[in-house]
Amino acid sequence: FIFLSLFVAFVATPVFAAEVFFDARSHKFAQEEEFLMDVFLNTEGESVNAVEGRVVFPTDLLEAGEIRDGNSIINFWVEKPRIIEQGVIAISGITPGGFSGGKEFLFSVVFRAKKDGRGTIQTEAIRVLRNDGEGTEVRVQTSPFSFAISTGSESSTGGVPEIIDNEPPEDFKPIIINEASIFDGKYALVFATQDKISGIDRYEVREGQWSRFSVAESPYLLKQQSLDKKIFVKAIDKAGNERIAVLHATNTAPWYQQYAILSILLMMIVVL
Repeated sequence: FIFLSLFVAFVATPVFAAEVFFDARSHKFAQEEEFLMDVFLNTEGESVNAVEGRVVFPTDLLEAGEIRDGNSIINFWVEKPRIIEQGVIAISGITPGGFSGGKEFLFSVVFRAKKDGRGTIQTEAIRVLRNDGEGTEVRVQTSPFSFAISTGSESSTGGVPEIIDNEPPEDFKPIIINEASIFDGKYALVFATQDKISGIDRYEVREGQWSRFSVAESPYLLKQQSLDKKIFVKAIDKAGNERIAVLHATNTAPWYQQYAILSILLMMIVVL
């Protein structure tokens, strides 16, 4: 028994545990004060590639406003950080190739202190997957953030820093797919890019040179299944900067159709 106990103590592999934690400039806030709360992940030296879960906070004490994900270590959001119900912010994202670090930024939230009191911001159902090609789930520990709100206290954070973003989102290339599990095998468009300053606000898609852009999400079911038109995908960040990616027609329309359209346009011009 003594031999086995010593064997287990010295030979057993240490258990790896990632850590999700919060950081702000202070733990004490004045009533009506706005402050920025950052959410980080410590991978404890391991390589991980996926994170999902929820951040919960007391709605009687705090009101969540803007959510910032610019410069996040997460490259592709399955579910961008957003409020799904009162006091709950959900996230789900992946980073192909994985990442490792002691203080990797996930996202941040602008909170407003509503009234006097004490409370905590914490996580629920957090899952982190190891970058091992098998999606192995690792043990996660979390560190809740305790705070206090007091009437008459002076601002301790200096306010929320403003984001100055004059750069467009990063360059990207949309891809056309037709998978049986997506839109019953019909042609669909997948796209994603990043904006390291203010974060991506939305995407818009236009099929054809003369159609209009409309808000879209990836994967996007193509209306023109013939693939005979140019496709434009516009990425817009939260500061309003734009990046447009162009995908040329896979199947070019027959020459007589192109001349027919040109003839109609010329006739309309003559009539006008």
